[in-house]
Amino acid sequence: MRKIYGYLITFWKEEVKLPYLLVIMGFLSLSIFAQYRYDVTSVMDPGRYTLTFFFSNIIFYSIPVLFSLLAYIYFYKRTDLFKNFSFWIAVLYIICAFSFRTYIFQQRDWVTTMNKGVYDVFLIRCAGQVIRALVIFLLVFVFWKFSGHSKTTPFYGFKLKGVSIKPYFILLLFMVPLIIIASTQTDFLHKYPTFKAFVKGDNFSPILAVKTGIYEFLYGFDYVAIELFFRGFVVYALARYMGKGAIITMACMYVFIHFGKPMGETISSFFGGMILGVIAYETNSIVGGIIVHCGIAYMMEVGGFLGNSL
Repeated sequence: MRKIYGYLITFWKEEVKLPYLLVIMGFLSLSIFAQYRYDVTSVMDPGRYTLTFFFSNIIFYSIPVLFSLLAYIYFYKRTDLFKNFSFWIAVLYIICAFSFRTYIFQQRDWVTTMNKGVYDVFLIRCAGQVIRALVIFLLVFVFWKFSGHSKTTPFYGFKLKGVSIKPYFILLLFMVPLIIIASTQTDFLHKYPTFKAFVKGDNFSPILAVKTGIYEFLYGFDYVAIELFFRGFVVYALARYMGKGAIITMACMYVFIHFGKPMGETISSFFGGMILGVIAYETNSIVGGIIVHCGIAYMMEVGGFLGNSL
């Protein structure tokens, strides 16, 4: 824990400029207000199952990425980045890759067809968890391999050697009271546990228990992929040009992927994303982030289940 604390203090003292951070937080505050007051992302819903949704997501994720980058260039006097073609290729790839992951929906039709036309939420959810994770792994691997990064760095933080995992379980303990508080909130209980989408009423059976176990196991796949993408790919790919400045850009984009979730979760995602980004940058590993992210996700599932049961 002392090392993690040291990483955060060093990041604050050596990297963060207060005016820049205030501008970023002001931008995110306005964005969150607009989303939760006016549901601005609903304008993309009519095209959800068309190619239009893919391009809508490119625009949507470009907003936090480009705003944070332009603010970074201004406050840190990095106008040289405007002329760096490789940098902008990496930025474009990041936006398009995650937009494609968000666009993926075809598993609904595939699963329904293989299930003889029966729309099964359990099967569709499980297929979605696996397919989205595989899409992220594949897209990140392609960039890692063909950008030349594979010659100089491990697979964007997938490194366990030399990493102490004990501090991350301590971090999870600090999250327990927050999860307990969240488990009393209406918006949280409406969203969690996510497995209630295929649980009807109180008709819980051994078969349903097995299905829930399978679903929760696959549920973690998506969070591993998210850590690889944000704390691994985004941080390491942009850090080649921005150093630690890549962390706040990553955290801004990370906030936007939480739109639609409980507001408290969206707000905390900026700080959580930034902390995990600093740790990933300093340790050259995303293992700690995977432990924390998956741990919180599963605690939220348990909190949601208990909160809805009491």
